Amino acid sequence: MIHCAESAVDTESDEDGWGSGLASILLLLHLIPPSAQGHKRPGKMSASQAEKHIVIFKKAGTNIQEHLDSIKESTQPYLLAVGTKKSSIHGFYIILVKKTIPCKSVSGLAAFDELFKAHFVFGASYSKVLHNMYTFIQTTVFEIAIGKVKESSRVAELRARFMH
Repeated sequence: MIHCAESAVDTESDEDGWGSGLASILLLLHLIPPSAQGHKRPGKMSASQAEKHIVIFKKAGTNIQEHLDSIKESTQPYLLAVGTKKSSIHGFYIILVKKTIPCKSVSGLAAFDELFKAHFVFGASYSKVLHNMYTFIQTTVFEIAIGKVKESSRVAELRARFMH
C-alpha cells in the first residue's frame, strides 16, 4: 500500500516523492476523496490538489516569513515541509493563522500526527475539503467520538472494513 502511495505521489510531481510515512497519509486522499467545496466553489477537487491542504513543500533556504506573508486567506492548519527535496525533509512546521509551530519530529508521519492533534489543541476545525479524511483518522486511528461525529457513508464503510 505504501509503495502504491509513493508511486501515485511521484507521478504527480517534478520532485522526488514524499517519504513513505507521509505518502501513506496522502494515499487516504485517494481512498477518501476530498469533500465538495460548498456553494461558492462547486465542483470536486482532485486528490493532488487536496494534498496542498495537508502539506506544502519548500526548498531549504526558502524564507518562511515570505511564505507566511503570501497567505491571502485564512486557512486551516497544514504542514510546511522544508528540505532539499520531498523525500529529504529537514524540518516540518505547522502553519496556523500565519504563524509557524515547529514540529518536534522530522518524520512525515509524526509531523502529521502533530498536525492532527493541533486541531484539537487550538480548537481549529478541519479543512472542508479534508473533513472526511480527518474524520476517518479521528474515528479509526484515534478512536475519538465514534458514533458521536457525523461520518460520510464512505468513511463509515472504510472504517467498518478496516475494523473487521
